[in-house]
Amino acid sequence: MRKLSLAMTTAGLLFVVGCGSNSTNSSTGSGGTTTGSNTMAISVNGGPTANQMNGFIYENAAFASATICVPGSTSNCVTVDNLLVDTGSTGLRVLQSALTSLNLPTIDAANGSPAFDCVSFVDGSFLWGPVQQADVTLGGEVASSLPVHVISASNNVPSSCSNGSSLNENTQSSLGANGILGVGVEPTDCFYQGASVCDPGFGLSNPPAPAYYTCSGNPCIPAFITVAKQVANPVALFPVDNNGVIVELPAVSGSAATLSGSLVFGIGTQSNNRLPSSATIFQLTCDDFTTVFDNQTYGITNPATCVGPGSFIDSGSNGLFFPNATNIPACSSNTPAGDLSSFYCPSSTQSLSAKLEGAAGTSKSADFSVQNAETLFTSSGTESDAALSGLAGLNPSGVGFDWGLPFFYGINLYTSIDGQKTPSGAPASPWWAY
Repeated sequence: MRKLSLAMTTAGLLFVVGCGSNSTNSSTGSGGTTTGSNTMAISVNGGPTANQMNGFIYENAAFASATICVPGSTSNCVTVDNLLVDTGSTGLRVLQSALTSLNLPTIDAANGSPAFDCVSFVDGSFLWGPVQQADVTLGGEVASSLPVHVISASNNVPSSCSNGSSLNENTQSSLGANGILGVGVEPTDCFYQGASVCDPGFGLSNPPAPAYYTCSGNPCIPAFITVAKQVANPVALFPVDNNGVIVELPAVSGSAATLSGSLVFGIGTQSNNRLPSSATIFQLTCDDFTTVFDNQTYGITNPATCVGPGSFIDSGSNGLFFPNATNIPACSSNTPAGDLSSFYCPSSTQSLSAKLEGAAGTSKSADFSVQNAETLFTSSGTESDAALSGLAGLNPSGVGFDWGLPFFYGINLYTSIDGQKTPSGAPASPWWAY
């Protein structure tokens, strides 16, 4: 079995989910490793099943570890590894099986009943489970009393969450990870244009779905939940270094067995996370920016309603995914590696370029390559490699341009958190830069 694609972007507008040379200075380097108390190691290593019998390599997925404790305790803790680092989502989501030794306190929705969270993805998969509270340590930083999504081992999921899908990613073998570390651009996971639509004070007459639920009756029903109790970006709850992250990974020429890099916390808060003057900053509209590629524009067309096939930065996606405007041949559904029909299979490597545009008028050209996915997955020289720089696939026409993990190779990619203080000279968040 092979984990082919986990596009960590939701189908609706309510959530921000959807999944070389080394440097020791994040302000000047182009991918690599930064050290300090505000950093943690990340690794593109194939994931938790790579070395298991009948397991699979999760290509182009960066993993990290977190120490999760019962609030207020320093001994009642577990360290969970193989968490997918995802700049395209918000919140820590951990498999229930990884937390069985802990008895984390529950968090209630606005109606006083325990809250459950549902996240639905564009590929039809979903995550479901209770919201609980924990102290979470990442590197040398601690997010106290963090609302965490515990991915339930149960398949008793409300239909408005599953939407008829059987793709419940509630096991290590289906998720390809022990959880998701969502360090995206929003402070909590239910934001829409700078406001939380799941909060009872937002003004909706009915709770949105899929989102939060309570299950005091049968079936579970959608519920409001206050902002303070929503699944939160752990970085936003750090006492310091809480305004964003930097993903640093070395460059890859073709493929590599593994990669080691860093996740750096904070932007412009310490000497090791300064935003260089040479960086191009892309301010976001509805958490998206614009890509112009092959005479097609992928951006928000109506900011008032956030309509449009936008573009997004997403380390939780294992390839570059975009509509097939260039008529690149797609792979077959019947290959030695399985159904690869969602990936591109050109006869030779395609060297391509796109123009990236921010809301404030900044722009920059981005070069990328597309290689034959079947060759990448089945050639003897690459079939055991976890990092594939040329992996790309098809997005439906209305979804837009997903700049997944291959885009991160060889650069330091900064993402700021909405509403947090930004460095002097930088625009108001949210934005991303490199």
